[in-house]
Amino acid sequence: MPRRGQEKQCFGEISGPGLGSGVFRISIFPSGSASQAKLYLVLNPVDPQIWQSNAQDDGEKLPVGHLLHPIVKGMNQTFFDLLMPFVFWPDEYLRSGKVAGRPAHIYDFRSPEWITKTKPKWRSVRVALDNTYQAPLRAEVFSDSNQPLRSTTLRSYKKVGDDWIVKTFDCLDHENRSNTRLEILGSATNLDLSSDSFMSEKFMLPLSIPDSAYHYFK
Repeated sequence: MPRRGQEKQCFGEISGPGLGSGVFRISIFPSGSASQAKLYLVLNPVDPQIWQSNAQDDGEKLPVGHLLHPIVKGMNQTFFDLLMPFVFWPDEYLRSGKVAGRPAHIYDFRSPEWITKTKPKWRSVRVALDNTYQAPLRAEVFSDSNQPLRSTTLRSYKKVGDDWIVKTFDCLDHENRSNTRLEILGSATNLDLSSDSFMSEKFMLPLSIPDSAYHYFK
């Protein structure tokens, strides 16, 4: 959702071995065809790694700074937003207050060297955690002059079985005012997926998930 000009849409799939695992396999379908998907493996928030491939090639490890690149060119969401490695950085408790209409606790996480090497302006990430669910409601990147550079805000979530999952969240670039909305259209949970599917040697192989396993949202 750019401030000016046409909107752009792109479809993809995010999968992992389990909620809270810190491992994501991301498939981007630039032409709507799964056979032409660009595949990424993002893992280990403590010592982040990112790999890329397509359906035919072996995986290639990318520099850690690639986590800060847009998942789709021209959009705001990055691999960093999904992995959320900042929760393992040194933090300072700032205050409590309401965020997105909910009681929250706000923390400031200082950026490590691998972040500032790629994004020199990124001094810290300020995170609002829901008081009840301890889930991030908003994450804002701040500069040395204490100006917000970008923010990711939870807009809605959905209960699937016994699990609550994110349904929509927005990523706003405060410098050019463009916004990217990530919307989950459906999900499949409680699957018995092989751990090999989320290893750097095999993440490019197809996942065998029947369409009947998906619950699509209205």
